[in-house]
Amino acid sequence: MKYFQLIGGFSGFVLAMGSSLCAGNEIAIALRDGAVGCVCGAILLRLFHLVLAWSVQNFAAEQQRPKTMTGGQ
Repeated sequence: MKYFQLIGGFSGFVLAMGSSLCAGNEIAIALRDGAVGCVCGAILLRLFHLVLAWSVQNFAAEQQRPKTMTGGQ
């Protein structure tokens, strides 16, 4: 999970700071925007990883359950 959080933070920082610099902001403002993007990116990718892990776990549990007869077959 830490790996996903690090990747999300790094990509959020790079995207936010790069777009801020391209918009013509000063370096101090761009660094602030990068810091906010880092936190947001880390949180979003961590949440995405949690949802993905939960979905895979539920799918695996569903596959392990015994099949029952349904619908008059």
